[in-house]
Amino acid sequence: MFDILTLAAMEGMAAVGVGLGILGAGIGLGLLCAGAGRGIGNIGGNAVQSVARQPEAAGQIFVQMIISAALIEGFTFFAIIIASGMASPLIDAITG
Repeated sequence: MFDILTLAAMEGMAAVGVGLGILGAGIGLGLLCAGAGRGIGNIGGNAVQSVARQPEAAGQIFVQMIISAALIEGFTFFAIIIASGMASPLIDAITG
């Protein structure tokens, strides 16, 4: 692995370093989306369990579930935009 980093540091091999940067951004975006999906899944699962235990509170639980899921999605979209913005100069460096 350190051989790749050494190549990235050498003159004329800047594309390798840029490629590693894009790879890191892609891995980060994948982890971000997986974490958001798991969080929303936990919210939904816990909401279903709560409604099963207390059916009379279903309306309040549903509203709180939707608000929580919307907040998670909002932060996720914001992070995707930031990560894409960080990766776009790297892509521009490759394409010229």
